[in-house]
Amino acid sequence: MAPFRFAALALLALSVGADAAAPPAAPVTRPAPLALAPGVKRGVLSPEGRTITARVYGTPDTRIGQLQAEISAIRQQRTALIARTPIDLDKLEPLLRQEELLQTELRSRNNDRLMLLLRSLPEVDRVVVLQNMANPARPQSSAKPATAN
Repeated sequence: MAPFRFAALALLALSVGADAAAPPAAPVTRPAPLALAPGVKRGVLSPEGRTITARVYGTPDTRIGQLQAEISAIRQQRTALIARTPIDLDKLEPLLRQEELLQTELRSRNNDRLMLLLRSLPEVDRVVVLQNMANPARPQSSAKPATAN
C-alpha cells in the first residue's frame, strides 16, 4: 500500500505544480441550445384530434393541482426534518407514506385522463399519441457516437 500512496502523492504534486505554471484559462462560453434529435418522425394530430385533446385537457382537474401542492408541502417538511440532527424516523415515516399515497392518486388521475383522451380519439390519432409517448422528443447529444473497436 505504501508504494501506491507514494505514487498517488507524487502525481498529485506534479499536477499541482503544473496547475500553478499554467496560463490563466480562457473565459467560459455557454454552449448553444441543443436541437431536437432527428430520427423518429413526430406524428401530428388531425384537426378533430386537436379539438378533442383541447376539450379533454382544457378542462382543469382541480384535484391534480391540490395533489401537487400537498406533495410539495410534504417534500418541504421532509427536507426540514432531514436537516435536523438527529433525524426523527417516527416523524419521517408517515410523511413518506403520505407522499406515496398522494403520488399514487396523482398518477391514477393522470392515467384516467389519458385513457379518456385515447377512448375519445379516432384510431389514427390514438396511434399518433401513443407513438409520441413511446418515442418522446429528446435533445440531441453533443457527444459523438461511440464507434465499435
